[in-house]
Amino acid sequence: MLKSNTELIESIKNDSPEFRELFNEHIRMEQDLEALLSLKYYPPEVEAKIKEIKKQKLIGKDKMERIAVEYQKRFSSN
Repeated sequence: MLKSNTELIESIKNDSPEFRELFNEHIRMEQDLEALLSLKYYPPEVEAKIKEIKKQKLIGKDKMERIAVEYQKRFSSN
């Protein structure tokens, strides 16, 4: 839902501090992940960090999706 709807994302970011923080954290984690994945060799601790970042990104994305669904329900019923 959120991937293709930048207008919705911007609206929710303006209205929801929680969503805005989750979104910004998601961007930071994506940047960290890209940096780690650019390495030619992954020592075990880097592999563990990559897995943890992916897990945290997914948790955050799920929370953002829930907020977006609630936001749409709230504003579509008006």
